[in-house]
Amino acid sequence: MEFTNENRNRYYGLRVGDIVSPKMVDGKEWHKGQSKVIALGVIDNNSVQIKASDGTEVEWVAEWCDIVTKVENIK
Repeated sequence: MEFTNENRNRYYGLRVGDIVSPKMVDGKEWHKGQSKVIALGVIDNNSVQIKASDGTEVEWVAEWCDIVTKVENIK
């Protein structure tokens, strides 16, 4: 059974499918536009896999992602 973080109590409240605005350590945007959380880190609960609007996939720090739209609010 895959962990989905249904209660949003880990991974800084992120869930797979959330639309996020990833920031860098200095607070600047990592990528123009928004990204989508495509996976949660397996070992580290501060790690997520995100996919940018141009298709770039990268492992990112969950703490550095601002939630734009929660997956349960996407229609």
